[in-house]
Amino acid sequence: MRLEQYEAAIKEKKNEMIKLGMTKGLQNEETIYCSQELDKLLNDYNRFLLDNKHSKSLNPYVDLYSILKKHVHRILSIPYKYFTT
Repeated sequence: MRLEQYEAAIKEKKNEMIKLGMTKGLQNEETIYCSQELDKLLNDYNRFLLDNKHSKSLNPYVDLYSILKKHVHRILSIPYKYFTT
């Protein structure tokens, strides 16, 4: 896989996980599985960067982590009543 392919796959998986978390909840089996798949993609991407000594180093990983953390925080701050309707 090339760098651009990793970045596209991570973005797609992140969006899928956020959608699942918003619709089915964070404790749902599908959401958890999707999160694990995203973790694997992020680990593979990080390994790719380290193996190829790419000039971006770990910055994209850190940026993605910050974005993901912000979205998870936003999901967790939504009142429970919105998930039960």
